[in-house]
Amino acid sequence: MKPVRFAILGFGNIAKTHMTALRALPIIKKTPVIPVLDTLVTRHPDIHAAQAEAIGFRRVTSSAQEAAADGLVDIFDICTPNANHYADVTEALRGSKAIYCEKPVTESYGKSRELVHTLNDKGSGTLEQLAFTFRYHPAVMRIKKWLEEGIIGDVLQCKVSYRRSGYLNPERPISWRLQSGMSGGGAISDLGVHVLDLIRHWFGELVDVRGRTNAYVKQRPDASGALIDIDVDDWAIMHYTTTSDVSGIVEVSRIALGSDAYDVQIVGTRGSITCDLESQLMPSVHVLKGGVPALPVPESLALLPDDKTTMGIAVDTHCAALNHFLWRYAGEDRWPGLAPSMADGVSVEYWIDRVLQENKGWTS
Repeated sequence: MKPVRFAILGFGNIAKTHMTALRALPIIKKTPVIPVLDTLVTRHPDIHAAQAEAIGFRRVTSSAQEAAADGLVDIFDICTPNANHYADVTEALRGSKAIYCEKPVTESYGKSRELVHTLNDKGSGTLEQLAFTFRYHPAVMRIKKWLEEGIIGDVLQCKVSYRRSGYLNPERPISWRLQSGMSGGGAISDLGVHVLDLIRHWFGELVDVRGRTNAYVKQRPDASGALIDIDVDDWAIMHYTTTSDVSGIVEVSRIALGSDAYDVQIVGTRGSITCDLESQLMPSVHVLKGGVPALPVPESLALLPDDKTTMGIAVDTHCAALNHFLWRYAGEDRWPGLAPSMADGVSVEYWIDRVLQENKGWTS
């Protein structure tokens, strides 16, 4: 099989998750190409050189431009802070690289829209994929299939609550995720984009989203211990409507200590589907009359590790997304409509931006 060489941009936790998935894929799945961890792009090449060598990288550099000019590199896997994505994708286009990029597209809707326009104008034929990895969650795949089969009838409403807890502690130091200039937003940009993408994926285009945000932890220490004012949200709630006339509520939080979950509640005319995506691989189906019918199995589950090779659902979904990307890179997409694009990212960032603009000054 043909080796396909990745430049990994970034060396944080999410970059290491991508590396773990790529290294595991040829072991647990029959892939159409062989993913090779070729180049690591990091701000601190000297610090990470020994670890990069142990991982198997051919070289380490601080320059995305240098990696883009390297004819041996086939793919840019972008795991840098949100504010770096614009420049990183631009370099990938200049170097004619395929692009796998973490979400959101950039730190602002305006820059994301501009980048997608550039991609459409100058990157015709460029393979790209955005890491909305919850599309590759087995429960999400099952829900998508069951909704298409009409298992619970016509969908009336859907409520989603995605709750994390890591930012409740005010002593947690400031990082790029807590600075709007680098991240674009807090919980609404970090978690909300995932939820709104699932809403679009299941029910069609959004036609209205309105919401509220709040920053409960007002200040955090920097590296020196000085307190810095926080300008991103800890929590947000949104009310939405789709083209299919599904409406509902989305709540996202990064301060929900003791109640971490990703709860989904979908109500239809003949029943409902419920699931916690944090802990359940199989959603529950409830019907008004009779027993639960035979539930179809989506073919896309084949992208995921099986029960004996699972690395935990967080890594498994990244593994499945990258597996799909490799098949698409090889020219074979057995699951059309599944892979999220940067245009999908822009579609949800439009609504996130509207909510943030409506709430300017409200979080202070």
